[in-house]
Amino acid sequence: MSIESFADLGLDPAVLEAVATVGYETPTPIQAQAIPILLQGHNLLGTAQTGTGKTAAFAMPLLSRVDNTLNVPQILVLTPTRELAIQVAEAFTTYASGFRNFHVLPIYGGQDFYPQLKALKRGVQVIVGTPGRLLDHLRRGTLKLDTLKALVLDEADEMLRMGFIDDIESILAATPEGCQRALFSATMPGPIRKVAQTYLKDAKEVKIENQTKTVSGISQFVLPVYAERKLDALTRILEVEPFDAVIVFVRTKAETTLLAEKLFARGHAVAPLNGDLNQRQRELTVEELKNGKKDIIVATDVAARGLDVPRITHVINYDVPYDSEAYIHRVGRTGRAGRGGKAILLVTPRERSWLRTLERATNAPMEPYQLPSPIDLQKLREDQLESQLMTFADDKKLSKAVEMLEGIAERNNLEMNQLAASLACLLESVQPGSLPLEEPTALPIPSPERRGKDSRGGKPPGRGGKPGFKKGGPGGKGKPNHRPGGRDGGKPGGKPPGKRPAS
Repeated sequence: MSIESFADLGLDPAVLEAVATVGYETPTPIQAQAIPILLQGHNLLGTAQTGTGKTAAFAMPLLSRVDNTLNVPQILVLTPTRELAIQVAEAFTTYASGFRNFHVLPIYGGQDFYPQLKALKRGVQVIVGTPGRLLDHLRRGTLKLDTLKALVLDEADEMLRMGFIDDIESILAATPEGCQRALFSATMPGPIRKVAQTYLKDAKEVKIENQTKTVSGISQFVLPVYAERKLDALTRILEVEPFDAVIVFVRTKAETTLLAEKLFARGHAVAPLNGDLNQRQRELTVEELKNGKKDIIVATDVAARGLDVPRITHVINYDVPYDSEAYIHRVGRTGRAGRGGKAILLVTPRERSWLRTLERATNAPMEPYQLPSPIDLQKLREDQLESQLMTFADDKKLSKAVEMLEGIAERNNLEMNQLAASLACLLESVQPGSLPLEEPTALPIPSPERRGKDSRGGKPPGRGGKPGFKKGGPGGKGKPNHRPGGRDGGKPGGKPPGKRPAS
């Protein structure tokens, strides 16, 4: 039977309400198959790639079976890295937004024990953590698993690669006999299969084939950027890129309007495109993009689905998409009718792990995007100003304008060059940044480095060479820049758009 909506799956009404708020529309294949199995209390062995919606596939049904009146650990999720632990915890928070007195706790190495101990004493229903630190709590007696209803091993093959297999077995052995268990892995190597046979008795199996897609004719670039400087980065990209029309993708309906307003204030012909627009408004916005009245559309994933405007030369992913499918749909808005296109992805330090997933999904590497230096940007602005001025050199109104300005100069005892400079300052005040009156500053860009340390303090092997980030950002002291949801099924950043597929 085909699953058309989350309402068909039998989820708790509070979870369904959160799904509606987030704007999910149709379950992904892993969600459609895994959610009914987990709701029925069965053990589950799931094989699926990152980016297919695994987090929602186990978080939604397990939350539907949790008793939020009991302030004790009921769900435990093991993840290979602290980044994933934080992201999965945020996803649980998103889907449990309609629950009262509900608490989710991420536990990972590199963090002081005291806040974790304090939270555990206060009481939590869901714990998401890395194996090493969870095992430390079990050995110290600061974490008890006797009330556990469900345990999830997320990205089990990655935990195996990082050497956590013994820790995982120790934690599994400490869980109650009747505890429901689910294991998700992109591959199923022998040791993982052995764990499943030992601890996941009579497990139902779900396997989602990886569908790698090629994005042909589209050049893909990635720009590491701190979250608080994304608008500066976007403004600079729009200034230097020779685009015809651009779609800027964001996650939420509110952000489409907010970002469009900011770009309009910077002199761009821009409009938002989101699920709050009625059909007539949407058609008008698309028509204005087609005929050149608008050059930039700020859109959500769902609002831009099916959008086919040949003059779109650039797609800018201001916010990282929820999953690889969404990324493919976004990028596919350019390069239409056999033409080339350019896609630029802004990635914050928290989102760096997505690069490999997206590259694998599109079967194409992303090149580092190079912003111009302040000197190059200054020269570009001067050239643009000169070009704009020269378009009026033969204007029929020019002589009348000269006559008017000469009168103003004479009455105020000013030279014409002073008056021309005053006009330039006036234009700059109306459109800030449009004139090269001040040398632009260099945009701080996170430095590339290998993936961060795992929960035991060592650096996991591999995964090098992609544009990455130093831990923490400016003044961050190593603290992650939290964004709700994240990964393959949360609510990354704010309240997402209206109806769209779940990730």
